[in-house]
Amino acid sequence: MDKLIESPWFLRITALALTLLIFFTVKSETSTENNTKTTYDSQAEVIHDVPVKVLYDNENLIVSGVPETVDVAIKGPYALVIQKKALKDFQIYLDLSKATIGQHKVKFKYKGFSDKLDVQIEPSAVNVSIEEKVTRTFKVDPDFNESQLAPNYFVKAMYANPNEVTVTGAKSVVDSIAYVKAMLSGQLSATESFTKEAIVKVLDRDMNKLDVSVNPANVQVKVDIGEYNKEVPISLNVKGSPKNNLKVKTLSAETSHITLFGSKKDLEKINTFPVDVDVSKLEKSGNVTVNLSKPTGVTKLSVNQLKVHVSLDESITTDEQEDDSATKQEETSNTSTTTFENVRVKIRNLDTKQYTIEENADHFVSVVITGDEQKLSKLKASDIQLYVAANDVKEGVNTLPIIGSSPSGTSWKATPSTIKLKVKQLS
Repeated sequence: MDKLIESPWFLRITALALTLLIFFTVKSETSTENNTKTTYDSQAEVIHDVPVKVLYDNENLIVSGVPETVDVAIKGPYALVIQKKALKDFQIYLDLSKATIGQHKVKFKYKGFSDKLDVQIEPSAVNVSIEEKVTRTFKVDPDFNESQLAPNYFVKAMYANPNEVTVTGAKSVVDSIAYVKAMLSGQLSATESFTKEAIVKVLDRDMNKLDVSVNPANVQVKVDIGEYNKEVPISLNVKGSPKNNLKVKTLSAETSHITLFGSKKDLEKINTFPVDVDVSKLEKSGNVTVNLSKPTGVTKLSVNQLKVHVSLDESITTDEQEDDSATKQEETSNTSTTTFENVRVKIRNLDTKQYTIEENADHFVSVVITGDEQKLSKLKASDIQLYVAANDVKEGVNTLPIIGSSPSGTSWKATPSTIKLKVKQLS
C-alpha cells in the first residue's frame, strides 16, 4: 500500500481526480473555518509546519537562529491550492551560500509553486548568525551522585574511557564550554565497583546544555567504590594477673594499628582501639590470642583476632612477691611529675596524593609526664612519641586530637591536647 501511494502515477491520477471533481462541482457557499476562504474559483489555505532547508557551507560554518519549520499561506485557483496542500511538493529555504560571517536578516525563498498562486511565508524573514565552525578536544569529567551508593560507602575514584572527546560547534559556543561531563545515574545502593555507559553532556558555567556535536557521544565510566574506614592505633591493656604472682613486663601485638569500617560519623569519634589482654592463665611468657569486638557504629574490622606476646618478669623471688604490696605503696609515694617543652607532634596517614600541608607542618606542644621519680630522672623528650592521625582530613583547617605514648610506668598529658592542621587539596 505504501509503495502504491509513493508511486508518481498514483499522485498524477489523484491530481486529475481532484481537478475533475472541481470542474463538475459548483460551490455556492463561502467558508472561513480553519483559515480557509472559498469562492467560486478561488481558495486560500495555510500549510503549517513546513520544514526549512538552509543552503550554506556546512563544512566550515555554523548557522544559528533558523527555525525548523514555518507556516505557508497560499491563495489561488481552488484546484491548484488543494493539489499543493495535498502533495506538498514544494520547498521553503534560506540561501546563505554567499553570506559572510556575522549577523544577517534573510528572507525565506520558495520553489515548486505555480505562478498562479500567491505565496506568503510566516515569518517572511529571520535574523541568523553565521559563525566559524571549530573542533576542539576536551577532557571528560565523570559525574556520579554518591547518594545512590549503599550506606557507609563512598566513591574512591572514577575513570572515563575514552577520557577525551572532540566537540564541534560555533566558535562562540565552543569558547563558552565550562564543563564536559559523563553523568551516571540509576546505580542504586551500589556496594561494589562497576562500569557503565554514560552520555557526554557539554555545559556552560551556568550548567546550561550547549548546542554542539560530541564525538563520541557516549563513554564508559568506571566507578571504584570503597567502604568508609579509619586506621587507628591499638592500645593494649592488661586484664587479670598471671599465675604465681608474676608481673607483666611488656605487651606487644603483631600489628600496632587496626582498620575500622563503618559510617563516617561514627568513625570520627574513634581515635584508639583498646584491647584487653587476659593474662590470668599465663604461668610464663607467651602468646595470647584475643578475639576482637566491634565498637558501636563499626560494621567490620580489618582483623577479627589479634595475637599478643606477653612478656612476664619471671625473676621475682618469693620474698619479693611477699613484699609486692609494700613496693607498690612505696612506688606510689615516690610518684612525681616533670614537664617537657617543645615536644614534636608528627603527622601520620596523610594522603599526600590528594592533599598537601598548606602551612607549617611542624607542631610542638608541652607534655607533663607522671611516674616514678627515678624513672623520670632518666627520661628524655625523645622517649615521648606524639602524633595525629590525618586519615580523614578535609581541605581547610582540621582540629585533630594528639595520640601518643610514653615509657612503661609513666603517663603523659599534652597541652594543648589538639593541633590545627591546614591542608589544601591537590588539583
